[in-house]
Amino acid sequence: MGSSDSPREVNALSVQSAERQFAQSTIEGLFDFSPDAILITDDRGLMRAANPRVEEMFGYTSAELIGQPVEMLVPSRFRGVHPTHRENYSAHPRARQMGADLNLFGVRKDGTEFPVDIMLKPVDTEAGLAVVSFIRDVTEQRAAQESLRQNDLRLRSIVESVNEYAIYLMDRDGHIMTWNPGAERIKGYKAVEVLGRHFSRFFTQEDLDRGHPAELLRQAAGCERVEEEGWRVRKDGARFWASCVLTAIRDSSGQVVGFSKVTRDITKHKQVEESMVYELSSVLLANMDIRKLLSAFSASMRKLVPHDSATFALHDEATGKLRAQFFATQDETSPRQGEVLIDPARSPAGRAYQTRQAIVLDQMDRSPFSAESMRHHTEIGMRSGIWVPIIHRERVLGALAVTSRTEAAFSQRDAELLTQVAGQVGVAVNNALAFKQIADLRDRLNQEKEYLEDEINLDHRFDDIVGESGGLRSVLRHIETVAPTDATVLIQGETGTGKELLARAIHRLSSRAERTFIKLNCAAIPAGLIESELFGHEKGAFTGALARKIGRLELAHEGTLFLDEIGELPLDLQPKLLRALQEREIERVGGTRPIPVNVRLIAATNRDLAKMVAEKQFRSDLYYRLKVFPVFAPPLRDRAGDIPILVRHFVSRHSRRMGKSIDTIPPETMEALVRWKWPGNIRELENFLERAVILSRGAVLHAPLAELEEMEEEEDNDSAVVNPTLQAAEREHILRALREAKGMIGGPNGAAERLGLKRTTLNSKIKKLGIERSEYV
Repeated sequence: MGSSDSPREVNALSVQSAERQFAQSTIEGLFDFSPDAILITDDRGLMRAANPRVEEMFGYTSAELIGQPVEMLVPSRFRGVHPTHRENYSAHPRARQMGADLNLFGVRKDGTEFPVDIMLKPVDTEAGLAVVSFIRDVTEQRAAQESLRQNDLRLRSIVESVNEYAIYLMDRDGHIMTWNPGAERIKGYKAVEVLGRHFSRFFTQEDLDRGHPAELLRQAAGCERVEEEGWRVRKDGARFWASCVLTAIRDSSGQVVGFSKVTRDITKHKQVEESMVYELSSVLLANMDIRKLLSAFSASMRKLVPHDSATFALHDEATGKLRAQFFATQDETSPRQGEVLIDPARSPAGRAYQTRQAIVLDQMDRSPFSAESMRHHTEIGMRSGIWVPIIHRERVLGALAVTSRTEAAFSQRDAELLTQVAGQVGVAVNNALAFKQIADLRDRLNQEKEYLEDEINLDHRFDDIVGESGGLRSVLRHIETVAPTDATVLIQGETGTGKELLARAIHRLSSRAERTFIKLNCAAIPAGLIESELFGHEKGAFTGALARKIGRLELAHEGTLFLDEIGELPLDLQPKLLRALQEREIERVGGTRPIPVNVRLIAATNRDLAKMVAEKQFRSDLYYRLKVFPVFAPPLRDRAGDIPILVRHFVSRHSRRMGKSIDTIPPETMEALVRWKWPGNIRELENFLERAVILSRGAVLHAPLAELEEMEEEEDNDSAVVNPTLQAAEREHILRALREAKGMIGGPNGAAERLGLKRTTLNSKIKKLGIERSEYV
């Protein structure tokens, strides 16, 4: 047997050699292209290898470094001790990672120093111990750290020097992490007593019971910053009024990692404010004369918010503008009257009125508002101001302003305080206006001979049914008879006679009054949808049925269903309705399950159902099922005696809704309204009176009687003669307006505006009616 290696052994050696070569080439590649400088030294500290990054970092060539002591790369001030450190490391070799909190420096060939971080790795070789050094230039990192350190020192210096504010940081759960001297002074705790404790210890028991501390953290986390004022508690249990700002602190990913809290003790300021507001409230509420109100307000308010002038601008409903009538200035003993109309769309007063927000102007002459709208301020030398809305019970009455001859004289805090006071001003203004209205009303009532009823004297069960005629009372007696039963009721009558009101009265007087009253107008819904509205449908029953719908019959279960305009119900649906009434069950469109329904049916129509039955337009079986107890709603022409009551009722209702005070209806107007036949019945009368209220200026109703004349001409086109009674009423109506306007036809207070007519139209009517100037001048 020979001693040569076997082929298998030769192959294994070849593989191992190839692996060593691959590893060697890989290491050499990493060595050459590493972003860090890599330096290899022997046990004597002589440099034996350096990668290209060493040459770039230190400025030497590789040939200049190899064989030289590593100390040539160390600043001269450290070279004396560096060999000792190197010898200690050789005696106890160990790996040292970067970031070991060592303040290390390197020196370049040109003598400049720079900070470095070095990782050491000992390696045993055939020639002895070698050390691989990975060197990283940390100049930018050290600069950033130093900048942060300086900023931190400056911030700490500022926080520590502030004694008027409690400033501290908290973790995300509200535990205190820092504490400044101002916090110690205001809250009474030393740092060791509160660090790590929850900030809720500073809140009152009332706030703790309602979870207010946790709510503040939640709000700050959601909107970054929360500002509030409220009571806080010191270490000794004493309360103080605090102004607080809580701000969320977030990391780079946007997650909340903590909070900063700034608190200021403003107890003295709060006490002064409360005292002044109390004094101001007493002064305001003691003045029922609005002319004296502003002067009293300005004198008291000046102690809280120093100013040179104060102004009320109250909303004028007649013009839609703000009327600034009263002024008060510091150098005047009493307010002077004025009549300044302000456009709400172009003025700070209007902006405050419309937005319900305070407006602060530091320089009036550089504001975005119209110069004309502020002329009444600038003419007396005002240069800055605050405007706040005057609100009483959610109703904006106008705007309140305080102004100064100095630019930027007011702060946001002044605006907040003035807004608070404006609430008391709103009460005072409302009281003053109400007092004036009551006084005016008393004077007018002394001159009036006619007593105006606001409510009719009917049984309380028919509160919304107005009238006292015999025909109406007969209907109400029928309703009282049938209401307690479950009988079906058919209400017949012309359009506008109040059939729905009668239906609701039946429901209120029935045993089902506590249940629902469901209404469906058969004429208002397309024929293709009325089945779904009445019976409901299942999901997917037809195209567009994306969800289940409950019908009106089902909604009215154990209550009352009112089918208005029953004559418009499609013929193909009438049998289904009849079956529901008789069997007391329905099926939704697309459904198969019967649903029990127990409803009391009231139907109404303005059509002749008997005639429709005869013409095969309405099913006779349903007609007889509906006509168990018929009720007839009389037309208004048969209730002429009720018209004065209805007129007063509708005028009063619409006057209140529009914020007007109309308490006089001229006799000639009432006579014309009573004589008109009202083919549209009560609905036509109400719509006519609503227009009349809109057109009226002041306390007297100005009805557009010409409309009735035009309608009468249309109805009686065979006759060219106008109703003489109606014509005489209109003539007297125009004469009254001309006399009140002292003969003026046009202009803001002329007769045309009072009558709601164009000037040319009024001139035409004066000529047509033969009105002479001598009759009204």
